[in-house]
Amino acid sequence: MNKKKYLRFIYLFFLATSIFSCIPQKKVIYFQGKQKDSTFIEQEQFVYKIHPRDILHISIVSPDARVTSFYNIQQTPSQNVNPGSMYINGYIVNDSGMVNIPVIGKVKVVGYTLTEIQTILEKIVREQVSDATIVVKLISYRVTILGEVRSPGMHYMFNERFTLLEALGMAGDLSEYGNRKNIKLMRPKEGGMEIVHLDLTDEDLLKSSYFYLKPNDVVYVAPMKAKIDRNNLVIATTFFAGLSALVLIINFIKSN
Repeated sequence: MNKKKYLRFIYLFFLATSIFSCIPQKKVIYFQGKQKDSTFIEQEQFVYKIHPRDILHISIVSPDARVTSFYNIQQTPSQNVNPGSMYINGYIVNDSGMVNIPVIGKVKVVGYTLTEIQTILEKIVREQVSDATIVVKLISYRVTILGEVRSPGMHYMFNERFTLLEALGMAGDLSEYGNRKNIKLMRPKEGGMEIVHLDLTDEDLLKSSYFYLKPNDVVYVAPMKAKIDRNNLVIATTFFAGLSALVLIINFIKSN
């Protein structure tokens, strides 16, 4: 292969690889469907019920702070709210589904919503402190976002209703190479792990029960083939650049 043909081959190779590694617009659009002025999608009602190893904040207050102080965990001083302080100051639900509250003792919370737990505790405490108010919050609502997102890692949400879109928003959204059709949700279950494949281009995802995330969920965004092609292009470019330089040097030496 002479010099001219070789250079032409290199040019065509780079051109073809660049074309095939481009990302079509359709692959990066969320919730694809017919364009309408307004659309209503009915969603499944989501209410989270407490599971073992969840961490709860439980506060019992009344006008007489001296009385209710016996019911509450002694708070560890901390200027910032962080996972460590939440763990120390929270009530950890054990494997039997119980929390151990000072004075009250063990109370079953697994399988109940936060509102139901609040009602149960109010009934118990008000037998001793008639004007007590109970506050119950879930403080271990965390999910892990991995793969082709701009800010992967562990994210906390202080809300009972946490959607997949909110989680991806906290992770900075998908990168341009994130595969919208290949989102893998891994959810801990008793004795194992449930794995579900989700498609962000499908509007029906909004009606799915998996649209709402649960504590300790892991979301993995797979890369598009275009990213693999791009990485291969970088390797091929480096190789052919070196090869081209070698050919030019050899031709220069032969011509002299």
